[in-house]
Amino acid sequence: MTVSEMRHLYAYTEWANGLVLDAAEKLSPEQLLRNVQISHTSILGTLAHMAGAEWIWLERWHGHSPTGEDAWAPFTVEHCGDLQQLRAKWRPIIEKRHAYLERLRDDDLPRELGFKRLNGEAYSLPLVQQMQHVVNHATLHRGQVVGMIRQLGITPPATDLLFYLFAQPRR
Repeated sequence: MTVSEMRHLYAYTEWANGLVLDAAEKLSPEQLLRNVQISHTSILGTLAHMAGAEWIWLERWHGHSPTGEDAWAPFTVEHCGDLQQLRAKWRPIIEKRHAYLERLRDDDLPRELGFKRLNGEAYSLPLVQQMQHVVNHATLHRGQVVGMIRQLGITPPATDLLFYLFAQPRR
């Protein structure tokens, strides 16, 4: 995999996350917080988890490994409150990741990068695998949010990679 391909995956992830966030903004506070008994309880809880996971992995790529239960604190429903607050917390993560991707070189991707899991255990994986995991993690939880929106009787956005590709200008 190349940095160009990685940037493409993250552009897709941001596009699809944006669609889901836009759809969620049309929901009532009750709908956003409804306990649907999957993932992270609610639509807002799952979106907050997605942002928190992106922050944790980006911190790891910068040499910092948040650990402990408090690592998630800024990305809980209690600390996000609503979608506007969540977006305000998520935007700097996206901007910092953009800067990281801009500095990244192809030969950085296969390098082994150590990190600590939230429980403090040390691990190591090639950077490319860590970055692929983050994209995959977002896809998993976005699909759950789309399902939750569908359970509310609302047509959710189409977030498949195919629809992103259709929306891009042909080169």
